[in-house]
Amino acid sequence: MITQTYHITLPSEILEAENIPAEDCLFFDIETTGLSWRQSHLYLLGIVLFENDQWIMKQWFCQRPSEEKEVLIIFSELLNAHKYLIHFNGATFDVPYLMHKYTFYQLEQSWEHLEQIDLYRRMLPFKNCMGLTHMRQKDLEVYLGIHRKDTFTGGELIDFYQEYLKSGDEELLAMLLLHNKEDVEGMTALLSLLTIPRIFAGDFDHSLICIRYISDNTNVQKQMHVLEMTFPFALPCSLYHESEYFQLSTADRLITVSVPLQFGTRKYFFPNYKDYYYLPLEDQAIHKSVGTYVDKEHREKAKASNCYQKKEGIFLPQFSTVFTPSFRREYKDEVQWFEADENLIRDKEKMAAYMVHLMGNIIKRDRM
Repeated sequence: MITQTYHITLPSEILEAENIPAEDCLFFDIETTGLSWRQSHLYLLGIVLFENDQWIMKQWFCQRPSEEKEVLIIFSELLNAHKYLIHFNGATFDVPYLMHKYTFYQLEQSWEHLEQIDLYRRMLPFKNCMGLTHMRQKDLEVYLGIHRKDTFTGGELIDFYQEYLKSGDEELLAMLLLHNKEDVEGMTALLSLLTIPRIFAGDFDHSLICIRYISDNTNVQKQMHVLEMTFPFALPCSLYHESEYFQLSTADRLITVSVPLQFGTRKYFFPNYKDYYYLPLEDQAIHKSVGTYVDKEHREKAKASNCYQKKEGIFLPQFSTVFTPSFRREYKDEVQWFEADENLIRDKEKMAAYMVHLMGNIIKRDRM
């Protein structure tokens, strides 16, 4: 077996922000000779851990298939000594593969004490606002400006490993080690992306939100801008989202959500329509306690779709009931609206909640 050790740098402040002690973290990636654990074997394990006040990367390379069990035992000791297991899409392949191997070799290994952080799954909801079409690790690395020396895929390296077993060629060994090394190093670099989920979760100082207006030349359409300028970390990349209802953009520590104010009429739909009459001439509903005094020819039993009262004003969109009363254009519309009351939209705490609500809608829609 060949063992390699390297010293690396890692953005520890991201782990601190996540309340994850460095000494409890274990990054890992494996290389195998196939996808089926029954018909392949593990030939390379790469890990990163915090040891003696520094970040260290280690690799264990099997010079023969029979060394697979020894690598599993080494990894088991590492797992038992840590609380957080960090990987990229390891929940789909790496972890199930290893669990089957431990069972096959009758090696006891508990995974229950580990909190797994799958960087792929953490970042997948933000794929569209990052402007990405694919979410492979290499795609995210290029997105962050990281370019590898290694140009091969894991599948291509299987043939290189088989050839190495026959020839012992040092150049093949170097290529195999480099691929895994850059996989694990790249994974640690992706930690900086964890600032993005924190923003969308509203993890920023609400009191320092700035609210301002921009009006066009006709003074008919205005925009409310919600700005948050004190996020503790500079974003590793820019984000952008635009819909007919609002726009989101980021730059460094600045997050901007722009929402056009909508002028016009919206309808408030009463929930208990059976208690109301609809008045066709007035195009509104009134409670039966009052409607009893209206001529029967000018009233009818209300339906859910016409049990409303109209409101003229200035409105902002919401995608669930954040602020009440909540209005709609029509009964079955998914988008709701709330009145842009001056006191409300100048309340920084409430507008911070609204900002988080809008950003949450981006994630919800991207998952659909």
